[in-house]
Amino acid sequence: MVVRRIRAEDAAALQRLVSRSSDRSIELRFLGSLKELSDEMARRFANVDGKDRFALVALDPDNSDDIVGVVRYGREGADDGAEYAALIEDRFQGKGLGIRLTKALIEAARANGMGYLYALVMRENVGMLKLLRSLNLPERTTWQDGTERVEIDLQSGA
Repeated sequence: MVVRRIRAEDAAALQRLVSRSSDRSIELRFLGSLKELSDEMARRFANVDGKDRFALVALDPDNSDDIVGVVRYGREGADDGAEYAALIEDRFQGKGLGIRLTKALIEAARANGMGYLYALVMRENVGMLKLLRSLNLPERTTWQDGTERVEIDLQSGA
């Protein structure tokens, strides 16, 4: 499966990924319901600077115009941490794609000077919690706005 950096022209493919994803996957990713990814959101997610905002996509092996997985981080403010998020199309979940993309994203985050990534995860999102714990990196978990905030230290084990 081809994995590459996201491109600005991927906005429509991101919208199609969201439209193919189950309501449950959308709820776990966006921490609530979302009928569709708006044009504005899709453009914002696809336009990254490659340093403070970075994303990788996996392309459908049967149709390279479609994205089947995306992982991203975005730094808010001046510290050395960034928020992590991922969405894997339902038919590709549980097959190792999420961990593969996340490990590649971590390498890019380290190269771009990120000290940690954090994810806001609903308690029932056992797949994401399992993925984060499988990284074998030091983590710290706190509660934030009714979700678990899982912070992964990128400098240890670098």
